[in-house]
Amino acid sequence: MNTAGMSDVVQLEEGWKRMQEGIDKFTQIMESDFRESFPLALHSELYTTCYTMCTQKAPYNWADELYKRYQLMYDSQLERVVLPAIKAKHGEAMLHEFAKRWKNHKLLVRQMWKLFVYLDRFYIKRVSALPLKAVGVQRFELAVFNQVKDDVRAGVLGLIEKEREGEQVDRELLKSVINVFVEIGDWRPLFPTRVGEEIGDIGAARLNVYVKELETPLLNASKEFYAREASQWIGSDSCPEYLKKAEARLQQEVARVAAYLHSSTEEKLLKDIEEQLLANHQQALLDKEETGCRALLREEKTEDLKRMYKLFMRLPNSPTCGLQPISQIVRDHIVEVGMSLVRKEEAEKDHTNYAQQLIDLHDKYLALVQGPFGNNSLFQKVLKEAFEVFVNKEIGNCTTAELLSTFCDNIMKTGGDKIEGEIDLLLDKIVMLFSYLSDKDMFAEFYRKQLAKRLLLNRSASDDDERSLITKLKYRCGAQFTSKLEGMLTDMNVSKDNQNNFSAWMRKSEVNLGIECSVTVLTTGFWPTYKVDEVTLPHELLKCVDTFTRFYESRTSHRKLKWIHTLGTCTVIGRFEPKPIELVISTYQACILMLFNQQESNSTSDICRDTKLPMEELKKYLQTLALSKYQILLKSPNPKSKDIADTDVFTFNRKFTDRQRKIKMSLLVTKVSQDEKLSTKQTVDEDRKHAVEASIVRVMKARKTMTHQNLVMEVSQQLMKLFKPDPKIIKNRIESLISREYLERDKDNQGVYKYLA
Repeated sequence: MNTAGMSDVVQLEEGWKRMQEGIDKFTQIMESDFRESFPLALHSELYTTCYTMCTQKAPYNWADELYKRYQLMYDSQLERVVLPAIKAKHGEAMLHEFAKRWKNHKLLVRQMWKLFVYLDRFYIKRVSALPLKAVGVQRFELAVFNQVKDDVRAGVLGLIEKEREGEQVDRELLKSVINVFVEIGDWRPLFPTRVGEEIGDIGAARLNVYVKELETPLLNASKEFYAREASQWIGSDSCPEYLKKAEARLQQEVARVAAYLHSSTEEKLLKDIEEQLLANHQQALLDKEETGCRALLREEKTEDLKRMYKLFMRLPNSPTCGLQPISQIVRDHIVEVGMSLVRKEEAEKDHTNYAQQLIDLHDKYLALVQGPFGNNSLFQKVLKEAFEVFVNKEIGNCTTAELLSTFCDNIMKTGGDKIEGEIDLLLDKIVMLFSYLSDKDMFAEFYRKQLAKRLLLNRSASDDDERSLITKLKYRCGAQFTSKLEGMLTDMNVSKDNQNNFSAWMRKSEVNLGIECSVTVLTTGFWPTYKVDEVTLPHELLKCVDTFTRFYESRTSHRKLKWIHTLGTCTVIGRFEPKPIELVISTYQACILMLFNQQESNSTSDICRDTKLPMEELKKYLQTLALSKYQILLKSPNPKSKDIADTDVFTFNRKFTDRQRKIKMSLLVTKVSQDEKLSTKQTVDEDRKHAVEASIVRVMKARKTMTHQNLVMEVSQQLMKLFKPDPKIIKNRIESLISREYLERDKDNQGVYKYLA
């Protein structure tokens, strides 16, 4: 019985001999490039032999010995056949052999695992040994890879350099060789494993071998190559040519990584190349005399600027690197162009076109920021900073705020300089320029006075456009900034309703004025302050004033009317000998002309006495009637002299005629006089004092105690949206508030203020 049992046991040498014969058969088929397939029957026999040798009871369980011989089997094959075959070849042939041998070795490992799989499933789990597949990779690394890696690396780097120099290389070969470096470190994806199969920890480090043995030397070689190339280019090429070459090189490297390097290399490789080609030579490129960044901006080379932006955007930002130095050059360039426009405009007498030139200039550089510079926030910031420098320069005696407001007036009034269909776009551009003004309150005050004239003289081309601009300003500066402007438009709408009610009231009361009368009721707080002249009105107009006053007082008792005739208009008929002509004139001009119904001639002093107009004002109005294009009155003596004396006599010109049946005379009030400009600036200065005081009180009420420096800083910050406050004004307003006991100085520290509730 014992003898029978012994005959079933597979002895170690006998079993291994059978296994070795099977292994030799597979390597023979493999060396002949698999011209025949491995017999299935032999595969089953070898699997059974291994299974039996591993499942026999001790002392005939050969699992431990089989595992050792499994490792030695690889060493024998690799040292006897594979290593000599690789070493026998050189250059590309050696790389081909290396790649082929690794491919075959993977097939061998896979086949051996199928034969010895019982070891993997049970023995290795029990003794915590290295899995069979890992053993196969490890033996190749130790026996072959470590012996030839230096030559293989040198071959790979040599081919990459050749390709960089323009030669054609076998990319498939490079890919298969470089993959060996990756797969040696991370063997798991090579061999699909079954669910639940233990695969051990090898390969957890993954790319260590690739990084250490190939990637690091490749990065160093790349740095040297591109440092040499950049040194050659910087001396001979223009900035655009250099950047074109750099762009092409970076694209080539991205394609190279995709073709045969590991994807993790791309970021590191590009970073090193960007440093060599771009960062190390950035200042020299930007400062090139004829072709650098300044020259490209001057010559408007948008494609080259776009390329420059895209390339230097790759670099980290700092004052000397990346986009920051470019943005600084762009800022300086815009300031230079803007200041040259300011100097040119200062030499001109007429500044009407200045705002349009600013808009055109802004359009040009906004297109540059949004186009070549990708609407990058850094370039948006420098555009704003640059415009703030020269937009706030005075042109002669005018501020940009005043000129911009006048420009708005020209496009908003009837017969203005607007282009149909583009008005909304133009308003957006005006508001953009407005946002760069440091004295926004000055713009608001000028705009308010001009809007008032447009509305009251019926010169506004479109209510919708007026509202549109006010809405845009409100969005920029808040509701408080535009509250007066909105109130003015509301007043005009309410006045239309008032006028309808007045007409209905007259019909009901059977009142007939004999003339058409239209009255606009304004809310004092919304509108500019107008000088009230005690003018003597003709009885026809007095009747209108008295009638409307009775109507208004019948409807409201808590409001008082104050009549301002400055911006009033009248249409009178001049009965001239050739033909009657309608004259559209101001209320003051009407008061003067109506005197000539009573007598043919009047002296300057007589007219002054009868109308009660101030002499200086009167002379201006007489000039519009006697010395302008339309001579309704004749002056004597010295009819051609522009000066008017108190004794000059004016006579109604009965022979006056014109082709038109209706003439709009110069109303005088439509233009902004020097006195008005001065009063506007004084109004703004006064408003600023109140705004500074209000801000100081707000801050101190919240903080209770504050140092002088911190208070000035916080008040300046609060008011910056409207105007740039002068620290001296803030100091004066603090002193004023102390004297009025809103604040007091700290007894122990004079530089600290306390709020007095």
